[in-house]
Amino acid sequence: MSWFRHHYHCAGCSGSWLAEAELVVEADCPFCGERDVFAYKSDDRSVVVEQHKQLFVVLEAMKSAARRGDYRRVKSFRTRAQADAFLNDRRRAG
Repeated sequence: MSWFRHHYHCAGCSGSWLAEAELVVEADCPFCGERDVFAYKSDDRSVVVEQHKQLFVVLEAMKSAARRGDYRRVKSFRTRAQADAFLNDRRRAG
């Protein structure tokens, strides 16, 4: 499942905020209420690597995620380089 972190900036009040969602959507400014502000940048968070204690864990967004990114553990590695290599191999294969 795709999962994104969207970056927003309101031209009306210069407010900036982040929101996570499955799709790119316009949002209402939480500061001034201006409607239909479009994200100027979106980060793909479908698969992420996080450090948990002394391991680097590859996490994948679950298909059932509704309003926030729910992730499942795919695999753990001793180094960040190993986790990144795993992701690169996976992207090439898929």
